[in-house]
Amino acid sequence: MQRILLALILVLGLVLRVWHNDYGLPYIWGVDEGTHFASRAVDMFREGFDPGYYQNPAGYTYTLFAVLRVMYGPLGVVFDLPWGNVTEQFNKDPGQIWVVARSLAAVLCVAGVAATYAAARRIWGPREGLVAAAVLAFAFLPVSYSRIAVTDVGALIGVALSILGSLRALERGRLRDYALAGAAAGLALAFKYTAGLMLLPLAVASLARLRPDRGRALLGAGLGGALAVLVFVALNPYLVGSLGSFWSELREQASVAADQPKPGQQQAGIAYYLDSLTWGFGWLAAPAALAGAVIELRRSLVRGLLLVAMPVALFAYLCAQSRYFGRWLLPAYPLLAMLCGSAVARGAELVAARTRPALVGAFAAALTLLVVAQPLASDLRSAVVLGRDDTREQVRDYLTREFAPELRVSVEPAVPGRWYRNNPGGSLPGWLRRCPRSLHWLLPGGRPWERPGWSYPGPGGRRVCARFRPGQFARPDGGVRASAYHLVLAPEVIDDYRFYGYCHVLTFGTVRERTALLGAAAVDGYYRRLERESDVVRRFSPYDRGARPAPFHFDLSFNYYPAAYHRPGPVATVYRLRNCRQAYGSPVIQIPRARELPPFAPRPSEAGDQL
Repeated sequence: MQRILLALILVLGLVLRVWHNDYGLPYIWGVDEGTHFASRAVDMFREGFDPGYYQNPAGYTYTLFAVLRVMYGPLGVVFDLPWGNVTEQFNKDPGQIWVVARSLAAVLCVAGVAATYAAARRIWGPREGLVAAAVLAFAFLPVSYSRIAVTDVGALIGVALSILGSLRALERGRLRDYALAGAAAGLALAFKYTAGLMLLPLAVASLARLRPDRGRALLGAGLGGALAVLVFVALNPYLVGSLGSFWSELREQASVAADQPKPGQQQAGIAYYLDSLTWGFGWLAAPAALAGAVIELRRSLVRGLLLVAMPVALFAYLCAQSRYFGRWLLPAYPLLAMLCGSAVARGAELVAARTRPALVGAFAAALTLLVVAQPLASDLRSAVVLGRDDTREQVRDYLTREFAPELRVSVEPAVPGRWYRNNPGGSLPGWLRRCPRSLHWLLPGGRPWERPGWSYPGPGGRRVCARFRPGQFARPDGGVRASAYHLVLAPEVIDDYRFYGYCHVLTFGTVRERTALLGAAAVDGYYRRLERESDVVRRFSPYDRGARPAPFHFDLSFNYYPAAYHRPGPVATVYRLRNCRQAYGSPVIQIPRARELPPFAPRPSEAGDQL
């Protein structure tokens, strides 16, 4: 029966994670997804195995590379690549690779659930193991970050196995227990640097064993530490030859997290992470984990300290930083789930002792269902939300339908570069074809184009013959990330829009609300002037009809936990500036541009080369 229940938990947990995990594709994916892992795994097919990147461990990147290599190598007959190889596929139509990367995160997380069950079962018993597995399988934060191709959930396996090794080392003092604790801690560290705090329980176990068996305790601590380093280096092999770059990037990242708060993030760390436990772990699961910690400390002070050392240390470290994200607390979730399992099992025993002792299993099941009801409902609701079109997809479809290609539109930084392309799915649109050779225009030096140009519909239905393939929209020359967007906004940007023909302005709620939190006069002036001098032509809302919009939040605005969400994405609003002549074609400057740039640049042509 226990195996059947565990299988049900694991299967349902996996289904929740992979259901609609193709959301947003081929237009939309997360910033961290696009920057840190999947793209670097794909680059390994062309550039070698050195990721050249050490801000995060490479365990997930190498695992993804191995999965892609097997799928499109030995199993290539089953998994087809329409564009022939992984790198070309990722460039032309990356959708299926993104799905693989997200599915890998889901599988790693479910494996972490299984490891948590195995550890809790051996530490306490099968009842506690099943409760811990259910809590971790359905907690909203692990589910949410199993739908994103990032590394965080990969650390859960090592955390669960490491605490098992540390507890066994405390109780039995065998070298193989120290070895398990250290090797598993190295595995967790290979996916998330902060998961290296799992060496703390190993240290507690070693210190507690000094009096009864000093020599073996010291030897075990050394063995565990050495295996942690060995496993970490085995999964990050190029780090050894790049220690200078590794240390520099690690210090830089730590410095940014500690000293540079995210613009718009003013909440204190303690309040932020305590709040994250309510929606990320569970309103009932969080106090149950606290109760479990108290129970374990009362049973045995040393054993209890070993169980709580890592979560407390991680919580304290994160609260001391200047930037806060709920997922940074994820490495502690297996331990919190185990403590929750201990509390639920003990609660069921107390209830059964006063009523019917034979029904202790039924009481445990009922309490578990009560604890996981809230996060499970959130998992299901958010999965349904992800199955609907993102507002950024909706607004792109609208602009594509209403305007000719190469429209100059100011777009706030909430979309990846592929959003601007005319072929985000890999195939060229029907309106795009090569120019006839008789219409090739000469370059300034009198030389003809080396290849036929591109013909596409321009404004007013006239066709354009241009040398280079157009984008669906004219992408600004350069870009400003969302965290720095407030630095380029000012009321006079509206004048730039008119001067350069950017008559349509697309704003996204997550960007606008975030900059508004700063209370900067220039930013407020920009948005007031935009509202005053333009008309709203279309607005796409992610919220249910009549629902109260959710305020901006660095986690909740992107994982769609609030019940108000009907579809993914931010509020997308299209403005049309009055007294503005719309232009088309590649821009000559970045719009909006930093204020220190030269105030003048040549006025662009209205629509490029016309036939």
